[in-house]
Amino acid sequence: MRRRSSKNRMNLFGDKKVSDEKLLRAFARGNADAFEVLYRRHKQAVYHFLFRQMDKHSVCEELAQDAWMAVIRQAGQYENSARFKTWLFRIAHNKLIDYWRRQKHRSKVSVVDEIDQLAVTQDRSDESLQLKELSKQLNELAPEQLSTLLLKIEGFSYNEIADITEAKKETVKSRLRYATKHLRLSMEAAL
Repeated sequence: MRRRSSKNRMNLFGDKKVSDEKLLRAFARGNADAFEVLYRRHKQAVYHFLFRQMDKHSVCEELAQDAWMAVIRQAGQYENSARFKTWLFRIAHNKLIDYWRRQKHRSKVSVVDEIDQLAVTQDRSDESLQLKELSKQLNELAPEQLSTLLLKIEGFSYNEIADITEAKKETVKSRLRYATKHLRLSMEAAL
């Protein structure tokens, strides 16, 4: 039986039909190509999740790297009780919480760079002011509310957010309700 070349294996894993969970199992069995596909699929989302909660690129890169290293170390222990993406975001979330505990303070929230840059470059002063106000209001949210809101925006279900943040589903709903209510009222008052 002929062995597939590295390029052929990469094409097989590059197929969107291969689930993250199958890729992780393949990596746990020693297939580095499978990890590369997982990393490419999720590196941006993990980084942006972290960056939206703090505005220090270097720290976000370090936390994201720490999360991926934890995936590498724990790949063989992964149990299919949650989607890979949920598991990955729980690891990233925990790295962020640990960082905040060590620092004893929270960094400022960053509104997505691309939107802010668009508002500035296209001379949309009203939109720029709204983005600055939104950033200010996001900074006033409790860290748990902010994480919950960002995870919901990322597309996670209430159950998945509960799993990632290690909170009860009702707590997740409550945090999301408080966060959206605060933002809505604050933005209405500011504008």
